[in-house]
Amino acid sequence: MSENTPVTTLEIDLGCVARNLNRVREQMNGKGVICVIKAFGYGTDDIALAKLLQKHGVEYLAVSCADEGVRLREAGVTSRILILNPNNSTFDELVENNLEPTLLSIKHLEAYVVWAEKKGLEGSPVHININTGMNRLGFEVSDLLEIERIIVESDLNVATVYSHLAGSNDHCFDGKTLKQLELFDTVCSKFSFPFKKHILNSSGVARFPDHKSDYVRVGICLLGIDESREEWGLEPAVSFKTLVTQVRRLSAGEGLSYGFTGAESSDRDIAWLPVGYADGYPRCLGNGIGSVFIKGVYAKSVGRVCMSLVAIDVTGLDVVKGEEVELFGRNLCVMELAKKAETISYELLSRVHGRVARTTTG
Repeated sequence: MSENTPVTTLEIDLGCVARNLNRVREQMNGKGVICVIKAFGYGTDDIALAKLLQKHGVEYLAVSCADEGVRLREAGVTSRILILNPNNSTFDELVENNLEPTLLSIKHLEAYVVWAEKKGLEGSPVHININTGMNRLGFEVSDLLEIERIIVESDLNVATVYSHLAGSNDHCFDGKTLKQLELFDTVCSKFSFPFKKHILNSSGVARFPDHKSDYVRVGICLLGIDESREEWGLEPAVSFKTLVTQVRRLSAGEGLSYGFTGAESSDRDIAWLPVGYADGYPRCLGNGIGSVFIKGVYAKSVGRVCMSLVAIDVTGLDVVKGEEVELFGRNLCVMELAKKAETISYELLSRVHGRVARTTTG
């Protein structure tokens, strides 16, 4: 291994992503696809994902803010890019980079109209987000008449109208989800201007595939991380890996790491891994709560997770320095690890620090 070869990596298998996209498309009943790659592709590699998805002809990419869209443009991405939460101050930046903003409130819409008229850009595509129950972003349903009036009078080009489902992944919220879908359809029926619509997210596609919309928005399921992964045959596309830095023999009764924790009644072999909470491996997975995959078996953590190190019990495995270790990936599902960390897979992925090298295969 070269001195410049990274020890800890987040590996993205682009072949898996492409196959996952095809499998998701099979569930869409002919709908177009908007691929959400916000937050650097959920902490993976937004540029690599964007170029792959562009190659496979997705209708839109979607990111959170103007900076994320500009980053993709500077990397040579030419697909249509939807900005989900743009600030008024970035309108110039959006048009300069051919990015399409979402408008989120009457004040936001009015500010855009004033700006667009001044620039002579009323025909540039915009998107309208309607709050149907998420109560996060978007116009209120009571704004409908005012939205209609402003858009018709200013002759804005509305590309899509959309909303967000708040609980489509959980059966216990089905009643509320169905109400969101019904409200969204009612809202859309009130507008006289032309547009396309979308509300289904990854879990919405899986559980409400018959809803009539023009596009669906999918994100993390493209990485093979979704409640529908087994039903759809999705493949885990992201692996968090590192190498053993050293192996130590601990005598019975000896603890380790901060607080001398993890003592046992027998001698043990302990492998130290150069990854910790500063890299995105949660501190709460120490003391045997978390495990890793090494030499074909699952080895538990020992002691407290440090900022840049974590220990695992490799007794009897004949582990040596340089052995590869999977923190999560094909053999250790990030969703299961997230449960142990009492969080969700989205958080574990997106918190993998930028100092961890991103690599791609496939």
